[in-house]
Formats: sequence, structure tokens, C-alpha cells
Amino acid sequence: MRKGLLALLVLAVLAVAWRGCRNEPDTASEGAAATTAPPHASEVQDPPAAADPAAATRRTASDAATHAASSLHAYLGALPGKDTARADAWWAGGDPGTPPGDALLRGIDGLRSLRIQTYTPLPLDRESPPRAFEIPVNLRLVLDGGRTPRVEGHYRLRARVDGQGWEITSAELQPQLD
Repeated sequence: MRKGLLALLVLAVLAVAWRGCRNEPDTASEGAAATTAPPHASEVQDPPAAADPAAATRRTASDAATHAASSLHAYLGALPGKDTARADAWWAGGDPGTPPGDALLRGIDGLRSLRIQTYTPLPLDRESPPRAFEIPVNLRLVLDGGRTPRVEGHYRLRARVDGQGWEITSAELQPQLD
């Protein structure tokens, strides 16, 4: 009988130990544990971005480059229409100059649309964030009649003096042979 009682006692100790290893909450103390338990690792917040000034500077420069490229896309998107005033508004002073650096593109009759590919904007100054960029472009033109010539080059943009976006200061484009 002693052996049976001893075996039962060992089984009870093992069962209690096994329950503790399974990480199941004890229902009797669950309310108290919930209020005092530390947060799980997934609930811990990352430190604010301001803690790393270099990362914040890179993010600001990247945002400026993205906004400049978006402005260039908006300008190029306005070219296929005949609303030259809308397109000219993207240029510094509202005037692309005579002749404009992208006269090749602006002078094409029958321009139906453009496939625009821009590359990484190159900062033209050492400010943080940069206030001027050169943006390389590759343009596939779609003309009346189905022709699709290519044009490559770059546009230079700078931040507007009033801080309200970007304006084009110059362009240099060349036709490409396929």
C-alpha cells in the first residue's frame, strides 16, 4: 500500500510540475497577473525616430527627392495636352525660356502620351534636405500613328522660394535611336 501511495504522490507532483511548464495561466490568479505582468516584446514601442538624427536627415532628404520627382511627373503629364499654360506653370517664373531646354519634347505634334521613367534624383547642393535636384529621365513618347520614339536627358528642379513645392529651372533632352 505504501508503494501505491508513494506512486500516486509522485504522479501528483509530476502533474503539478508539468502544468507549470505549459505556461497556462492559473485561473485563480489570472486577474492579478494581468494587471502586474510586464508587456510582451511585441507590445513594446520602438524609440521615436528623433532618437536617430542621421536617419531623420536621410528620411527628410528622401522625401524631398520624392516630392521633386512627383512634380516632374506632374509637369510631364501636362505636356501631351494642349494646355501649355498649365505645363508652363511648373517652370521657375512660369516661363520655360526661349527656347526651352525640352523644346524637342514640347514641339512634337501629335503627342498622345508619355511613358515616364525617372532615376534617382541627384542633389545639386549640400543643404539638408537638398533644395535642388537633377533628375535623369527616359521618356517613351506615343505619337499619332503609333510611333514610339525615345528621349533621354535630365531636368533640374529647385524648391520654390515660398516653400510650396518644386519648380523646373532647366532641361536637357536628346532623342535616342532604337
